Amino acid sequence: MAPLNQALKFGFITGLALIAYTVALYVANVNLFATVFSIVNGLITFGGMIFMTVFAINKTRDLMLSGKITFLQSFIVGFVTLIIMSYINSLFSFVLNKYIDPAYMTAQLDNFIASMEDKVPEETLETIIDSMEANMDPTKALIKGLWITPLASIGISAIISLFIKKDITAQA
Repeated sequence: MAPLNQALKFGFITGLALIAYTVALYVANVNLFATVFSIVNGLITFGGMIFMTVFAINKTRDLMLSGKITFLQSFIVGFVTLIIMSYINSLFSFVLNKYIDPAYMTAQLDNFIASMEDKVPEETLETIIDSMEANMDPTKALIKGLWITPLASIGISAIISLFIKKDITAQA
């Protein structure tokens, strides 16, 4: 079994960092659905999550396991790190969108519609809007996140664990 203190620590730190990032975007009133921003935001968020998961696995290997880690240990540490950071972020998003500012996502959707009206055919825009509105309910988003997060964490952790150097004590 892998020691989980690094996974807990870095999962919690990353979850708090994701909250701080979300608050900064909220305060700056960034248009979340702008195409370029969506791509950049996804890269920053996902990249940060991957980086911190790798960091937690490497710290566990180096500090707790004398420079050697098995695939299973790496996978478990990565999975726990991802679960913690994702659940913290999901819970904050739920609180923000359900209690702090329930109109926030509606305003973001209105900004998106205004920016896309002349760029996309009306039928396509209506389809996009319907899909986005169906996913805007904070409670539904939280429930969906509670079961999707473990599935995504399994896949991401397995991929990361394949690339982690298992034994840094071996001489090259």
